[in-house]
Amino acid sequence: MFIPKIDRSNGKVIQRLTSTDFYKFTMQQIFLYLHFGSVAQYRFKCRNTDVNLLEFKDEIEDEIDYLCSLKFIPEELTYLSSISCLRSRYIDYLETFQLKRKYIQVTEKNKQLDIFMEGPLTEVSPFEIYVLKIVHEVYSRNVNPRSDKLLNEGRRRLIEKINLYNQFFHETKIYPIIIDFGTRRAYDEEWHEEVVSTLKDNNILSGTSNVMFAQLYNLNPIGSMAHEFCMLPQALVHPMDSQKVAFKNWINFYGNDLNILLSDTLGDQKFLLDYDKDLALRTNVRHDSGCPFQFGEMMINHYESFGIDPKNKLIVFSDGLDFPKMFELEKRFKNRIKIIHGIGTSLSNDLGIKALQNVIKMVQANGFPVCKLSNNMSKAMSEDADYVTYLKSCLDKI
Repeated sequence: MFIPKIDRSNGKVIQRLTSTDFYKFTMQQIFLYLHFGSVAQYRFKCRNTDVNLLEFKDEIEDEIDYLCSLKFIPEELTYLSSISCLRSRYIDYLETFQLKRKYIQVTEKNKQLDIFMEGPLTEVSPFEIYVLKIVHEVYSRNVNPRSDKLLNEGRRRLIEKINLYNQFFHETKIYPIIIDFGTRRAYDEEWHEEVVSTLKDNNILSGTSNVMFAQLYNLNPIGSMAHEFCMLPQALVHPMDSQKVAFKNWINFYGNDLNILLSDTLGDQKFLLDYDKDLALRTNVRHDSGCPFQFGEMMINHYESFGIDPKNKLIVFSDGLDFPKMFELEKRFKNRIKIIHGIGTSLSNDLGIKALQNVIKMVQANGFPVCKLSNNMSKAMSEDADYVTYLKSCLDKI
């Protein structure tokens, strides 16, 4: 398949609509089939309290304007149609898909940058990764512009990781499986591509969440669901039923093609209640907040309580991983449960500079508030304090 080379000569952050995480496609598809009439609101948040992004507002708006001019090119549609879990009706939808500028506002709130998206769910959900990439790259090129010194430090650190990986394999005969999860917080896309290609050349990378890089480098595109999919049913059913409804809808739609469920939308205790024997037999899990070692032990015990051999199950760890933590997880869970490591910022933005902790979360759906109550409360995000109080009171009763 002919794949046109990426042309970055215009200096824009987003050159192709495949320059996003695979789970944005899997979620947009299920939204198209199951929730086509739903509307939603999303809001941007920078968790770095010492950073003010407002000075970059005009530049960010210009990048979003350009983003909204892009369409999928034929070679991208051909590639997407080759992925078994993506259906022909959805590919037909993507042929004419274009992000609409009217659904996103870039403003000022409390003397900080404010980005707000509102509109049909299938139209606004895809903005997330593109906008996170835009904000981070605009920040990078203004605050930490490209230089030989900066890039050489990044390459030195990358080579050090490769050497550590090879040393770990030599000493333990354990071959950690690594997936690139670095799209949203990469220093910039060109550096991210260099990291991905270097790791692939050294036989260290098993896949990437970035669809464009998966196509360009013949890697597996990796991803299933994000928190927004688990949050949406809070606006459709009782919140205490919402997570299980999300899980059932997902597995009924995708079957074994995408059987990784996200664990921490309503905390571990609620996850274990909802993750019943039927789901435990049919699916695996992704960990995204809290102590990964405790989570691994918890899941092993949970599977064993159902008479399920944990050795046949899989955990995808993806919360702030670096290589030392990955090695410790491998040693802890060797021959006990299968594990994969989704590594993001410590690969795509490790050049000796600060990486922003930017997120975009769904805050409302169909006129009702929704919320993620993470194991790590610093990751919780909602715009309705009364709803958060209500949700916590419901969880306290279980």
